[in-house]
Amino acid sequence: MNIIELFENTGIYKENLREFSSEDIEKARKQFEIERSGNANVKPDLGDNLILAMNNFAGQLLFICNNRILYNFFSKKNYSRNRFNSDYTVSSSKSDVQAFIDKFLSKDLDLILDELIAQNRFDTIDDFLAVKEYLPENSMENLSKKISEKLDFAIDSINGNLQLSDINSTVEFLKYRSFYVLVSHFRSTEKDEKIKAVYNKVYNLHSNSAIRYELMSPMISSMVNYNAIDYDLNALFRKNKDALDATVERVNHSGGSSGVSGWTIFAVIVIVIRLIIALSRS
Repeated sequence: MNIIELFENTGIYKENLREFSSEDIEKARKQFEIERSGNANVKPDLGDNLILAMNNFAGQLLFICNNRILYNFFSKKNYSRNRFNSDYTVSSSKSDVQAFIDKFLSKDLDLILDELIAQNRFDTIDDFLAVKEYLPENSMENLSKKISEKLDFAIDSINGNLQLSDINSTVEFLKYRSFYVLVSHFRSTEKDEKIKAVYNKVYNLHSNSAIRYELMSPMISSMVNYNAIDYDLNALFRKNKDALDATVERVNHSGGSSGVSGWTIFAVIVIVIRLIIALSRS
């Protein structure tokens, strides 16, 4: 539990809240005792930290409480935009909010992001990064490192021994558009090289054609969403995606109303791979 979860459970929030009263402080203290009595994992300094935030960092705490993305993330709620409609706009500098999160919430922030990365919930992280200007630099560096580790894991996992039955638990995320959108938030020459290495490992996986065919087509569709620093890498992914789209469109057109069979999909993948090989030689 973090101080925003404790604040939520305290029930202090009300519309147009501008400051905290002595009654609010007492509510926070009592709620902490309730939480601690029912959960041995509650940190002993949690209540003191919330009271410290209410007394000395009220502006930053109120800012987070009035920001839908930040508040829902840390309180683990899913309040609608209507919950955050207010006639009073709380103002706090980006640096002050960053410092507040770094002081009171950074461990929880890093832990939640690590869990989301492990669960392949890249869309959730991307949505949260809409407020990345308020997040501590150290936490963003940790997230970038986790993404690099994810790519390293994929590079190590793609080999002739990888089984189709293992894809879901290993490199399934390489098919996801949301993964490459997330990597783009932290694009760098290092990330370019890792993305390129993943592509080359799958492209050159001649000893394991089943894995190659399973990954290649969805990867081509998704990799175009990575915004590389290397212009040639962006051009390669766009060229591959255009070739895939053109091939699928021809197959769909020739198939008419009879639908597309599994064998046809397999044939499309083979054709696309051969076309990509031809393009790479041109």
